[in-house]
Amino acid sequence: MHKNTKDSAKQENPFVFSSADICMFFDISRETLSGWAKKGAPKESRGYWDLKKLIQWKYGEGDTKELSQESRKLRADVRFREAKADMIEIDKLEKVGQYVAVEDIEKTLTETFNRVKQGLLFMGHRIATELNAQYPEMALDAKRLVNEEVEKGLMQFAETGSYSKKLKRKTNT
Repeated sequence: MHKNTKDSAKQENPFVFSSADICMFFDISRETLSGWAKKGAPKESRGYWDLKKLIQWKYGEGDTKELSQESRKLRADVRFREAKADMIEIDKLEKVGQYVAVEDIEKTLTETFNRVKQGLLFMGHRIATELNAQYPEMALDAKRLVNEEVEKGLMQFAETGSYSKKLKRKTNT
């Protein structure tokens, strides 16, 4: 009768093995296998184990819901240690100047773009001031034209993140 149970289990699932086979496969003692069972290792029936499920349980492959509490704890501990090592690496890189925080970059870029924007917006006034001494009739037109182009460029950059110079020539007909 015992042999029929074993044979029928083998036919249903070819990965079911006896405790002795499992101990031999993992090179462990029966006490260790018994300890695994107490920790939640998946068991098919008394004295029989599904090797595939046991490997998933032992090495954390597959769905984490099927993992034992100890396996989940070990996984979390590994993730914690990796995160801690990453933080130490970031601190080290920051101290030698090879790492810059995103917030610092954003702040610097914002300040730089604001200075560039103010400079560009002032350009029309500066050109008009310079032209006014020699060509007063052209100074206001030049200021308007420069201001329009600068504002178009700034709007395009704000909307798309880039600027492409598109010259539109007015034709007089």
